Amino acid sequence: MREEGSEGIKYSKLVDYKRLDAVKRMALRLFEPTLAYPESKFGIKIIPETLGTPAVAFDYSGIGDDDYYPAGNMEVLGTKISIADGIYYREDFLEDWTGIADKLDIRRLYRNLGHCATAMANNDMLALGADAYSYFDAITCGDSEWFSKDYERTRELLQGYRDAADTGKFAIPQGETSEQRGIVDPRTLHLAGASRGLIRPKSRLITGSKIKEGDSIFGLESSGIHSNGVSNATAIADKLKDGLFTDLGNGKTLGEELLTPTTNYSPPVLEMLDSLEIHYAQPITGHGWWKIARYPYEFTYVIEQVPEPSLVFRKLIEFGGKHGFDVSNRENYFTWNMRVGFVMIAPESEGDLMRRIAKNSGISLYELGHVEKGPRRVVMPFEEHGKPVIYTP
Repeated sequence: MREEGSEGIKYSKLVDYKRLDAVKRMALRLFEPTLAYPESKFGIKIIPETLGTPAVAFDYSGIGDDDYYPAGNMEVLGTKISIADGIYYREDFLEDWTGIADKLDIRRLYRNLGHCATAMANNDMLALGADAYSYFDAITCGDSEWFSKDYERTRELLQGYRDAADTGKFAIPQGETSEQRGIVDPRTLHLAGASRGLIRPKSRLITGSKIKEGDSIFGLESSGIHSNGVSNATAIADKLKDGLFTDLGNGKTLGEELLTPTTNYSPPVLEMLDSLEIHYAQPITGHGWWKIARYPYEFTYVIEQVPEPSLVFRKLIEFGGKHGFDVSNRENYFTWNMRVGFVMIAPESEGDLMRRIAKNSGISLYELGHVEKGPRRVVMPFEEHGKPVIYTP
């Protein structure tokens, strides 16, 4: 029993709000310029009196019509942060390193994570034809010392969210920074977030119902691994002598290449939706190229050609094959995006304009194949064990 007058354990000893509040203030300063985007795009106003309160209110009266569908989603970044952590906590290794890793700006790597967390949610919105106008970040730590130990690392992480918001032209009016001791490892973070957007006009809604026999399948180039199949990549890295610090021969380490920011496809995809006929759109994330057949319609998606996999995938395949991993085409294209981060299905006649729009955004567009009537499946242009590689539900 505690003696009278003695001081017991205080909540502030378990959860340090001073540290968490400092992060929230930093975020508010960084994200404040994004608050104008919803009004400039749609006429949606953020009611200023609600900023900093338990929720944020929006005024839709400035839209001027009701020809829109609201849309929203929730996205978790996954294990990609383990790559940055695996580099950050090996500063002892960096100090003795005589190769390219001694040039790493390890805190800057966390900026890429903030960008990826936001871009992944934004790209999912595009799959419906929705244009995001807000994003709500959720950053969870196991110990608030993660933030106070290195505020420059924290600032880089938050700057990544801001970078993605500037590209997609959406606001970050509110977020959540929580501490969950005993649940989240104190040396890392759990990153998630939710987007809100509009499908406007309603006719822009993409559900796959407009797919037709004879349509062409197009792919927008990825910047790298994005955020799917990362656990497989880090498992391969663990088998290498230098792990994430393995030199890829292009001036970068494997860890750096794996942390290349996810492409935010808003600029080209939204322009395409305004300019031409799109029957299907989908980011290549979990399950890889099977995402081409996500909606339950009876079509066969025949892939006739694929772009050469980018360097990071070629190296992962090389390293994985040497260490007993399944690096068959079936496994690779079901796990990773393999250089195609976003697929779209449209009439073949739209290809030239799609290519010009993509090029204006600095992104390559690939014509991958076509749509046929038939069982729901993706037929790849490979054979293994004398049989074609086919993904079926």
